[in-house]
Amino acid sequence: MKRLKHPQSLALELRGKFEADGLTTSSAIARAASLGQPQVYRNLFGGPKRVTRTLEHLCKYAGIDAYEGTSNPGESKVLMQALSAVWDGTDGHAQRLARLLFAHHRAHM
Repeated sequence: MKRLKHPQSLALELRGKFEADGLTTSSAIARAASLGQPQVYRNLFGGPKRVTRTLEHLCKYAGIDAYEGTSNPGESKVLMQALSAVWDGTDGHAQRLARLLFAHHRAHM
């Protein structure tokens, strides 16, 4: 399941992207993204405490995913390495591992 990135790390990632694009001030970013300069400043330079609509808008504008993780488990290097280390290669063992994962998920809901 995907969850929102930490707002301060998201702001840092956005600032890096904007700087790489030549947008170094909150005014320039605001003009480019069609937002108010005070909103942009608060969200990128003011130590945001939560992911706001402004941050989400800036993410869309910059082409940055506001969420961490992936919806495709096959893209998780850590998960694939763990499965490779414990799976014996048989279909039966794969089914038992799947049951363990589902049981763990149900126990932590």
